[in-house]
Amino acid sequence: MPEGDYIQRQEKRGSRILESLIVVNILGFTIILLLSFINGMFFNMISLIIMIVLSMLIYYGGNIAKWVYITVNILNIFSMLYVLTAGIITSNATLFPILLNTVTMLMQVISLVTSIVLIFSGSVKEFMYKQKN
Repeated sequence: MPEGDYIQRQEKRGSRILESLIVVNILGFTIILLLSFINGMFFNMISLIIMIVLSMLIYYGGNIAKWVYITVNILNIFSMLYVLTAGIITSNATLFPILLNTVTMLMQVISLVTSIVLIFSGSVKEFMYKQKN
């Protein structure tokens, strides 16, 4: 098998993986953004918008965006672990508070998976390299 075919398959596989993760991330962050907005919680709007923009930049091969995304997610995970161990998972939301908390925790898991894939997936690295160049 020629090496060019292998690299093309890796890039295509990386594209599919990254597209899936980015779509899920953007949808999840958008749902959190909308639920927060509905409940008059504006304190996290900027950070959610930044995460959406970072997700889009990652798709276009942004290496700096990738590492900023990973760093922010690591900090968010530590924050969520603290909240879980302190037992203070409450929301100021008046409409759909359980849904907002559930989606937020689900997004933490999705963000963790996305970060792991961004760090370790050779296919995604190949695709991002191609996108950048």
